[in-house]
Amino acid sequence: MGKSASANTKRRVLLVWLLVAFFYFYLSYDYIRATMNDKEFVDYLQHVVQIAVNERRPANEVQTLLVIKAEQLGLPLRSDQITVSVGENSLNIAVNYRVDIDIPLIRREIYTKRFEHNVTYQRPK
Repeated sequence: MGKSASANTKRRVLLVWLLVAFFYFYLSYDYIRATMNDKEFVDYLQHVVQIAVNERRPANEVQTLLVIKAEQLGLPLRSDQITVSVGENSLNIAVNYRVDIDIPLIRREIYTKRFEHNVTYQRPK
């Protein structure tokens, strides 16, 4: 009976370690995915700033473009989290949002990653 109890204990320990490994892998994956999507969003943000200044796009149109891109990337960004300041030859965009990193299967927040971006562009005079 001692051998079977020892074998069961080893299986339980292995199962616990597999669950812990899955948990950390999922959290890492969620964090990396959020960071990569944010990087792609920032690249798009810089592109939009340049186009918006050169084509003199209104602030609400710039905001809409950024919200659409955020939706495509699965980022929880609302238009009220985007501040667009338009000058005659400049444009400043500030974006602040948070992404929740969830516990696998339960979908409860365990960590919140905060992203803050401030992009300014001035057209040469």
